[in-house]
Amino acid sequence: MNATAAAHLARLAGELRDRGWEAEVRGRRGRAPVLRVRNPRAPRFNDEVLADGATFTWDRGQEIAPLTDTPGAADHIENVLREQEAE
Repeated sequence: MNATAAAHLARLAGELRDRGWEAEVRGRRGRAPVLRVRNPRAPRFNDEVLADGATFTWDRGQEIAPLTDTPGAADHIENVLREQEAE
């Protein structure tokens, strides 16, 4: 597991958990670690986040926020998963 990426993801997981969201960092054999995030009010709405270079990204590659902006990344994740909840 890439220790630097895991540390960034752990910080983001802590921010999301402090807000009441489910978030868990998982190691993946031979691959970068991933943060699994789940909407606590609609668990079927979930996604994976990576710490890629200098940014947090969705597992599909879209940027979320710089690694230096953990609260901003958490805000963005909440907004995306809340939009899905409203559908």
